Amino acid sequence: MSSWLRDYLYIPLGGNRYGPARTYTALLGTMLLGGLWHGAAWTFVVWGGLHGLYLSVERWLRGRYASWKPGPAAIVALGMLTYVLVNITWVFFRAKDFTVASTVLQSMAGVAAKPVPMIALLPMVYALVIVAGIVGTHWAMRDKTLEIAVERTPAWLVGAILGVMGIAVIAEQGKGSAFIYFQF
Repeated sequence: MSSWLRDYLYIPLGGNRYGPARTYTALLGTMLLGGLWHGAAWTFVVWGGLHGLYLSVERWLRGRYASWKPGPAAIVALGMLTYVLVNITWVFFRAKDFTVASTVLQSMAGVAAKPVPMIALLPMVYALVIVAGIVGTHWAMRDKTLEIAVERTPAWLVGAILGVMGIAVIAEQGKGSAFIYFQF
């Protein structure tokens, strides 16, 4: 879908060919239309608009601070900021209306009068372990290709990792098989 948005919306809207203001407008317009494509509700428009805003701000900051080379702490902090912002945005994608979105956002911030727990502790621990594994792997692989990493890893370890992954996929297939877009 990202290729379609780029080829049929972003580039025809001007892309990055006519200066920064046009680039930001094209990013915002593309994401607003992408949000509207997902559903005819204002929550989807907000979802797309926030993504467009984030992309525009990111593009502006990259231009303004092009010479800045972030250190490891800044990279982690920026990654966490991105994670938080995208999670806030996805609340609007899944919420039926702004009242539900507001309740979820207040619960996420810990300021809801009657917070509703969304995830039990054990699944949250699982998710944190998985996210830590993904972040650790990404950090270790940032200057390598997968092919080089596999080539340098003993064959028995590659086999064991693939075996564990295969067992995990078979053991935890999830409870639903409905494709997300069937809900629209």
